[in-house]
Amino acid sequence: MTPLCRPSFNSILKRRRSSIDDISMVHISEAGAPLNYLPPLILANILGRVAGIRDITACRLASRALLAAAHQCPRIRLDAATSTQCLQEDRGGVKGTAFWTLAGNVASHLGSHLRSLAVNASNEQGCVDDAMWVEEGNFDEADDLHVTSLKSVLAWASTAAGPTLQEVEIADFWRQSCWRKVEALPVISHLCHNLLKLGLKNAWLSVDGLKIMPNLTHLTLECIRIEDENLSKLNECFPCLQILNLVKSRKAQRPQDMSFSTKDSPLGEILILDAPSLSTLKLTIDKLSPTTQADGLVSLKNLWIESLDLDSLLQLFTNGRDIRSLDLELPDSADCRDLYDAVEPDYLVQLFARINEVKLSPRFSCELMRLLVACTDNVFPSCLEKLLVHLPASDTADCPFVPLLRNSAPFCKVTVLLHADTSDAAR
Repeated sequence: MTPLCRPSFNSILKRRRSSIDDISMVHISEAGAPLNYLPPLILANILGRVAGIRDITACRLASRALLAAAHQCPRIRLDAATSTQCLQEDRGGVKGTAFWTLAGNVASHLGSHLRSLAVNASNEQGCVDDAMWVEEGNFDEADDLHVTSLKSVLAWASTAAGPTLQEVEIADFWRQSCWRKVEALPVISHLCHNLLKLGLKNAWLSVDGLKIMPNLTHLTLECIRIEDENLSKLNECFPCLQILNLVKSRKAQRPQDMSFSTKDSPLGEILILDAPSLSTLKLTIDKLSPTTQADGLVSLKNLWIESLDLDSLLQLFTNGRDIRSLDLELPDSADCRDLYDAVEPDYLVQLFARINEVKLSPRFSCELMRLLVACTDNVFPSCLEKLLVHLPASDTADCPFVPLLRNSAPFCKVTVLLHADTSDAAR
């Protein structure tokens, strides 16, 4: 029978092999045998890397060792589009089958072994910006994909897995969730005491009864609606938050004293960010409200922004702060003229000089390089240590990023990533 691999003729490897008496070649027919000798915990962690429930099911059929280890899998990812056949004809699912029950069944089966749970029923649909058609009655009254509902969250959070979970990501089906206010966040705060990372998408959240989550360090709110009387609870209940991702999240119609508002924010609203432990902030935003307050971000070190309202955002979040890392991205529709209108190139050059590490996305790099020729030759101190830019191969000979280094070279490490796509749409 042909060996899976041939012996090497390297003399060093020969001497090393000669000291081992029990080496045997692995044959194709014995490929599955080594799994039987790995500890179940290691095999369970391997399955946790797979995560997808359908893939794990396939792995269980490969060997008895994987079958046994599957009962201790620490990470599970459930996707309605692939795990079930419930997305049919642009609405809910097969009658009598509710996707949300699957998470409860898996959590009950794995119990305290489960550390990470991801439930995705979004089917890449839905957004806060789609609320217009809700008023017109274009929504789904079913609840088979409503994974942020009370009964859905309780199905997995009330099991033995609830207190041991460290990471949870829930993406709801917007047509079923946009018109229902849910208690997902309060329930999770009461039952998942050791949660470190939480992500919620496509939901209308209530914070009534929200409990302090002292261990939570990462929070992502995407396409979220919030309209409770005391939204300051979101600050009070996450005292150790380090990373906050806000993507197309806003409160509903009436103004409140605090909201997570990052897109299409009415001018009457107030955005107050008060998170003393927050070190990393990621914002995707159209225009910043003039009433925004960010005095509470005393520990902010890392900033990621995708916006054209750069002048307001950069002044608000960088002035008076020791920002160590800055990542900048442009919206899809933005071009060189938009960037020039948004912020002066000289201001960016001076701002970068106050930051240790700057990363510019392909789109931002492409448009900024066209504007740097207009920069003045002012001399000022610089602490820029790392710069990452993306350029088309045709631009590298001219080194258009040199104005960014005029006051920092040769102490700045520059990384230039080349991309084949030279169009303005490159990201």
